[in-house]
Amino acid sequence: MKIDSRKQLFIDEKFIENKKGITLQVNPPVKAEQIECLTPAYHPPYVIEYGGKYFMYYGSKKDGIVVYTSTDGVTWKNGVTDPSGNPRAIASYGEGGPFLDPRAEDGYPFKSISGVGNDPVKGLVGVWAETVGTNGGKILEGALYLFRSKNGLQWEIVPKIPVPFTCDTANQCVYDPGIGRYVAYLRGEKNGRAVARTEIDDLMKMPWPFRRNASRPTGPHGCYSGIKEDEMDIVLFSDDQDPPGTDIYNPCVNIYPHAQDVYLAFPSMFRAYGYGDRKYLDATYGRENRRDIRGDESGDGLFEIQLAVSRDGKQFQRFRTPYLRPGLVTDRRGERGEKDCGLIMLGIGMVRQGDYLCQYYLGMQGTHCDFPVVARRGIDPAKDRRIFRLIQRLDGFVSADAGAEGGEITTPVLTFAGNRLVLNADCGGLGEIWVELQDGQGMPVSGYALADSVSIDRNGTAQEIWWKQGPDVSKLAGKPIRLHIKMRSAKLFAFQFINA
Repeated sequence: MKIDSRKQLFIDEKFIENKKGITLQVNPPVKAEQIECLTPAYHPPYVIEYGGKYFMYYGSKKDGIVVYTSTDGVTWKNGVTDPSGNPRAIASYGEGGPFLDPRAEDGYPFKSISGVGNDPVKGLVGVWAETVGTNGGKILEGALYLFRSKNGLQWEIVPKIPVPFTCDTANQCVYDPGIGRYVAYLRGEKNGRAVARTEIDDLMKMPWPFRRNASRPTGPHGCYSGIKEDEMDIVLFSDDQDPPGTDIYNPCVNIYPHAQDVYLAFPSMFRAYGYGDRKYLDATYGRENRRDIRGDESGDGLFEIQLAVSRDGKQFQRFRTPYLRPGLVTDRRGERGEKDCGLIMLGIGMVRQGDYLCQYYLGMQGTHCDFPVVARRGIDPAKDRRIFRLIQRLDGFVSADAGAEGGEITTPVLTFAGNRLVLNADCGGLGEIWVELQDGQGMPVSGYALADSVSIDRNGTAQEIWWKQGPDVSKLAGKPIRLHIKMRSAKLFAFQFINA
């Protein structure tokens, strides 16, 4: 396996051919703070880095898709305001968000997919509707449209329909440099809500690829209902390991830019309280025995955010432990609590700050579809949805862990470029890591055996590995080798050969 000097993450067992006493563990981020002075959110945020500045977009109930900008990922300010002073970027409700187009063959580096409506307050009738020219001169409700912008602030709609399906909530498109194509991750249907995927060569060739089912009628809005698995590939869906009534609510796929072939999805897992039947729990427990508000509203339920990893953006391995949990409830009936004790949805995009990453999520006290219940608790539902910041270690999403009894990893055969080996690892105060370099047959290379290894025992994202003769590994560059890593009370996130 040729890795040259690219960083490799232990998100799965790709770089673990043999192991003993090692487990792969999800590492949750640290909750930082609510981002102040932002318009109440209705959908999770999308964060884009462009021109030395960060742009945060999200759907708001009243103002369409709004935009805020930042230079550090911590302090955000209005990006653009309409005549009323709202930070509106796209006069649209949501169901998707912006992405960066590195090709930008049309001169518009910012693109966005979004659903729209016929609300004149949002400016989506008149000229725009006539330009789109569909559905009798009206916007086709339920479909996803393509928007574009030269600066990320002023946007225009493209007069065609890329996604003629009703796809609710946090759809996305991204350019994948690994395959040289665009990829859309959309709301699909398999075992309930799921994630569909399609590849696109040219964003302007619409509709984007799907397998047309000629026998399937369009819905009441003139487009198809949710995407089925015979129409697009379904890449994330619930299964028998999930509780009954579990859906994958949104994809939240990130192509990780700081390592090779790493796709990180943070889906919101939705456990419904008998979806569509507000009497579900009454029938289960009896109304007189119910202890809390579950089932008061049709479609109600809880979320948690999980982590799913992939090497190609097509096949995902989902960890079943939460990546992000809702906040604490603070009363016996579960009606009140921290500002994110109900629904949570992670946003797309990250901001790097040295050895740390900022992520952003939508959090609220209310659960899914419980707006009347929230109002009865004296909370304004329009102000209950907030944007929060998270802090994650660089590369820290998953680690190969060894306990106090110790563990070992041997990688497949690799060829590298560079003269030093560095590890992203956390050894705490009592842990250590030793590295042996082996040849292609698994025999220790002279001078690089475990007996020659100088352990690392610190917590750092690029700790240099030494042997008794020093750290230089240049004479092995381009030759087949294996890493044999011995660990005790340590977490190993990544390794990389570099030139130093």
